[in-house]
Amino acid sequence: MIFPEAGYTPANLRALLASAGLTQQAAANLIGVDGRTVRKWVADVDSASHRDMPLHRWLQMLAAVATL
Repeated sequence: MIFPEAGYTPANLRALLASAGLTQQAAANLIGVDGRTVRKWVADVDSASHRDMPLHRWLQMLAAVATL
């Protein structure tokens, strides 16, 4: 997969989920986090609800999607 930007960004996470056909809730279930957490990770950086995705979770998501 070619990402719009380098590394984890909300845009890259949205692109990854779209390419894998995953909803935010399905992605959350896949890596064992709450759906609200994923919603915060995909929120635009300038949004009050945005939270950065930890590197270990980004790597976990990449690995999980690769196995689908």
